[in-house]
Amino acid sequence: MTPGPAGRLFLNGKFYGGAMNGVHRVADRLLRELDALAVRGGGPDRWDMRLLLPDRGDWAPPFQAIVRVPQRLGHTQYWEQMLLPRAARGGALASFANLAPRAHPRKLTMVHDAQFRLSPESYPAKLRLGYRALIPLGARSSRIVLTVSDYARDSLATFGIADPASTIVLHNGADHILEPRADPHVRIGHGLDSRRYCVLFGSAARYKNLAVVFAAFALPALAGLPLVVIGPDRARLTAAGLEPPASAVFVGPIDDATLRDLYEHAHALLYPSRTEGFGLPPVEAMLCGCPVVAAPAGAVPEICRDAVHYAGMDSPAEWADAIVALGDQALRAAKIAAGHRRAAGFTWRAAGERLAAILTPLVEGHAPA
Repeated sequence: MTPGPAGRLFLNGKFYGGAMNGVHRVADRLLRELDALAVRGGGPDRWDMRLLLPDRGDWAPPFQAIVRVPQRLGHTQYWEQMLLPRAARGGALASFANLAPRAHPRKLTMVHDAQFRLSPESYPAKLRLGYRALIPLGARSSRIVLTVSDYARDSLATFGIADPASTIVLHNGADHILEPRADPHVRIGHGLDSRRYCVLFGSAARYKNLAVVFAAFALPALAGLPLVVIGPDRARLTAAGLEPPASAVFVGPIDDATLRDLYEHAHALLYPSRTEGFGLPPVEAMLCGCPVVAAPAGAVPEICRDAVHYAGMDSPAEWADAIVALGDQALRAAKIAAGHRRAAGFTWRAAGERLAAILTPLVEGHAPA
């Protein structure tokens, strides 16, 4: 007689009804790792895992061990707060995209950071108010809260979003960037020469602090060095009050294959954020052999340690000096080597295995060791 499952785990898949973003990417990857671990015969192979997701328009991948259970209204906040607790009754519930229903009694919730409190002006009013109301309700009523760094855990505690005693740090992986073969079409199409451009992720959010980099590129020391901006176009950034340099190259949204190629051939990735819960792009860049210049802010010093070159978040001159300094071959080689060593520990497989260990007492109904 085949034994029954050791426990039932419901997975909140509401995020699969929305567009891909950083939080959704992490949530998706953690589900993929739980599925892969179950297939390999790891702990989750003992569980009945059910993914509750929208019944229309989802982008969830095919799973082998996780069973899809489409939900009417599964893309709505009403479903998540009011209907999900009933749909997930009789098992543990895991939510990995910041939000979770207050009413479910046995749940794990991942809250990635406290940016909506640290930099509220970076969020539309409706989203900001929704986050302030709902994220703490879900987190405070969770048996376990996950977050992505010690810095994020401390921030959640500072704002009363989550109890630090029940909050566990689960680092993101970054090795997804090495999965696709590097695609050079965008770089070649824009005439970008190896080691002769810097990469910057564009954003209108205030905490991303793009202004300091744009000001640095107005200095004579960086004349003639292209700045490649990923994501929004010039008009969107200008509308947000930013002044990109006239020579900036806007490549738009790109996939991981293109991003890998840009990293591998760049002079540096520039990461000036004033606050980050984790800071995934620097780790991706380090895995690709791309040096990083970053502001010593948020979780970046915790995650990257001495593997990146730091510049003051309000000093364009320091940014220009740091970018120029990476032209020194000895310094460049040292930062690349340190980056490889540091970034190699951030894998999705390790994150999935640690997640399964954290979930085991919740799913199988016994007290944590």
